[in-house]
Amino acid sequence: MKPTNPQTQGLNQQPLRAFKPIFASLSPPEIHSLKGVYQAEFTGPLWLRKTAGPCLVLAGMGGWWGKEFHQDGTGVNLVYRGGQLRPHFAIRLAAMPSLVDGKPGITVQYPKDSPFPWPLVVDELRRLDETTLLGLTIVNAGFLRKLAFPFLLHYQEQSHGL
Repeated sequence: MKPTNPQTQGLNQQPLRAFKPIFASLSPPEIHSLKGVYQAEFTGPLWLRKTAGPCLVLAGMGGWWGKEFHQDGTGVNLVYRGGQLRPHFAIRLAAMPSLVDGKPGITVQYPKDSPFPWPLVVDELRRLDETTLLGLTIVNAGFLRKLAFPFLLHYQEQSHGL
C-alpha cells in the first residue's frame, strides 16, 4: 500500500466510527471524472490497517493494489502479484444513494458471478481532494451493513504498465 501522505495522515488517528461522518461531509465525484488508475491505501485505526491486507487474502483479493476506472463506468481491481500489477475482479460504477447517509453517491459494485463474498460487497466513493478518494467498503447483508471500512484511492499519473 502507498505510504501515508501528510494530507491524509490525520485519518489514521481516527476511530472507525469517525469515518461515516467524515464521508457524509464529502461530495461524490462524477463517474466520468474517475477515469484512470488509483493506488489504494488502508486508513483508519491501526488495528484495521494491520488486518485489512490479511482479510483481503482470505477473501481472494490478496495483494490488492488499487482500482482502474474506465470512461464507460466499468473498471477492475488491481492486485500486485508475481512482481506485476494484474487485473482482478471486474467492477461497475453506479450513481445511487449511499448506504451510509442516503445522499447521492458513487457505488462500486461487483458482478453477481464474482466469488463470495464480493457480490455482497460495495465500495462507496467520495472526493477527499482533487486526487484522493475516500472509500468505504460495506458488506451489504444484514447487520454487516452498519459497518463501513475506510480506504483511500490516490490517482496515479502513470499507468504502471497496464
